[in-house]
Amino acid sequence: MLAPNIDNYVRNLVRPELIQTTCRPARTIREYATDFQQNSRCSWKYSRSKDGLTRIDQLVTQAALIQTLDYTRIANTSQSLVETMYTWLTGFNPSNPVQQLTSDGIQRRQNAITTLLGGAYCWYRQASEAALSEPLALGNIQNHNDIPFNLYRYRFSRSGFNLHMTPGRLYRGDTRPPQMLWQSGGFFPKMDNSNRHDPHLGSGASCQVISSTDDPNVVARFAWHNKTYCPVRYYYLHHTDRVDKAIAGFVYEFDKNGHECVEVANVTPGREVAFLAIPNQYIRRFRMRYYAGSQSNIVLSDWMYYNENSVRNIRITADKQRWESFKRNWQQYV
Repeated sequence: MLAPNIDNYVRNLVRPELIQTTCRPARTIREYATDFQQNSRCSWKYSRSKDGLTRIDQLVTQAALIQTLDYTRIANTSQSLVETMYTWLTGFNPSNPVQQLTSDGIQRRQNAITTLLGGAYCWYRQASEAALSEPLALGNIQNHNDIPFNLYRYRFSRSGFNLHMTPGRLYRGDTRPPQMLWQSGGFFPKMDNSNRHDPHLGSGASCQVISSTDDPNVVARFAWHNKTYCPVRYYYLHHTDRVDKAIAGFVYEFDKNGHECVEVANVTPGREVAFLAIPNQYIRRFRMRYYAGSQSNIVLSDWMYYNENSVRNIRITADKQRWESFKRNWQQYV
């Protein structure tokens, strides 16, 4: 952990809150390192060792080889970089503390050092938190437990987000039926083959967060297959006493009152409210969206309670052939 005097000095100098406004620093630690190697060059008559860069260069070489999600190495190397550059900026050669740098040497390298310091500090904070939080989050996912935002406080406290308490009932559109959702424990992050937990929201496609909305009308549009977010398409039928119906998707209502949520700043409040997980115990009701010709034509079932008994007794089956037949003749069944 950085000493308080170093932490305060760096934050006042580089203002990291302006460097990182989203879930990730603006550039990877490898990119900051390679940029420094380029931007700190001077003509042949200037000595990097006499300018006090020997130890910084060694650490930069290490940083340039680190993989993007190797949080422990990023945290350790970034901390060492910050401490070494702090010593350099206060006027001394990190490899020889009794040698004071000349003002000319500092001026030649200072812009490159300050830029690297800002990036290294953001990655120190980001990676230190992630190295501790990722194993806990993965354990919660495995055990179907909630994932609190406290695990990623630094990441989601950026100025690009609004982290606040949950505003009452919320809704999520999904193509998975209640039986599948119940068995999986609720809504949890999609894990890739590397089994890494690296949630982020906004700044491109959101990843490993569970999006919802407070608008029950808007949510119905998302109860529809979208191959960008869900490569697997489901073909479910709802069997009723009167007629079978093709299902386009499902709308789930949940209540996480008393828990934190996050929204992207400067977006209409409630339009996209995100969580790290929504376990079964917070889901209250669900309803089906029936196929009715197009995504804009919305036909919904009545609400049904989301509990073990309801999930077990609802008559929903997967049948692609019959689903396609219902799709072609949907006017007869809606």
